[in-house]
Amino acid sequence: METVILYALGTFSGIFMIYLLGIMVAPYKPNKIKNDHFECGLPASSDVPQKANFSYFIFAIMFIIIDMAGLFFSLFVFSDNTHALKITAIFAGILFIAVTVAMKEYRNAQNS
Repeated sequence: METVILYALGTFSGIFMIYLLGIMVAPYKPNKIKNDHFECGLPASSDVPQKANFSYFIFAIMFIIIDMAGLFFSLFVFSDNTHALKITAIFAGILFIAVTVAMKEYRNAQNS
């Protein structure tokens, strides 16, 4: 348990040090243009909105799932408990199978 706490404290302190370094190094020169509202993109050419590609949504969801799983697995890297490592391995296998099946179904739907 103490290794998880040390891991969390080390990660937090590293992020905090990078944040402080960014504050110290970055110039602070606000002006009217920098504080003004900004909207990117070209003005709409028609009143009918264009449909977005659904594959971007699937890619974003898969990225979030894999990212959260990576975070979950990194918590058990330093675990000395073999039961926790077995549960993590089973979860990793189930997640791998689920992602593989989802991507296969998505490819089949795209080809149809």
